[in-house]
Amino acid sequence: MVRLIRGLSEALIAVERRALMALVAAVAVLVLLNVGGRAIGFTLAWADELAILAMVLAAFVGAALMLRARMDPAVLILHEVLPARAVAVLRGAVSLVGFGFGLALVWMCWRWLDPAGLAASGFDVAEFEMTRFNFVYTEVTPVLGLPFWWFYLVMPWFGLSLSVHALANLTEDAGLAPARALDRDLRGEGTP
Repeated sequence: MVRLIRGLSEALIAVERRALMALVAAVAVLVLLNVGGRAIGFTLAWADELAILAMVLAAFVGAALMLRARMDPAVLILHEVLPARAVAVLRGAVSLVGFGFGLALVWMCWRWLDPAGLAASGFDVAEFEMTRFNFVYTEVTPVLGLPFWWFYLVMPWFGLSLSVHALANLTEDAGLAPARALDRDLRGEGTP
């Protein structure tokens, strides 16, 4: 079971790392495109909207990677003054809270997006809205008119990914698996 959890975490890392690089590159390109457009006298509103959406997606993807890399927020002064055993307990607590938060987020997204209700409505969005009073599937972005729910899918992904990464960290904290030797790329330090 431990190997399955770690393997799933490693697979998520590979996907999330590539997605994060693509999203950050998209933000940079879109912002530069709009800055260039404004320099010659026109504004690309769609570029602003896409840059904002890409930045939000990147924040969710990056946050999951940060938890796995143990770069999550920490009160570092406690790490410096407490004994090693207490620091290990704190790290385990952070992993446990991350796991619980991830599961809670997946559950809340299930209730919010209500795929079972949508299926019960025969995937008829109008029927779904009328019976469930849930309008998530008809909200669109202001400029491009893209369905917002496609962008909302990052939240259940984040919850699932966060849960898996936190569980992988918990296996290490509990001594069930050796600590992952984090490579420099995951920590953002580049290759030697």
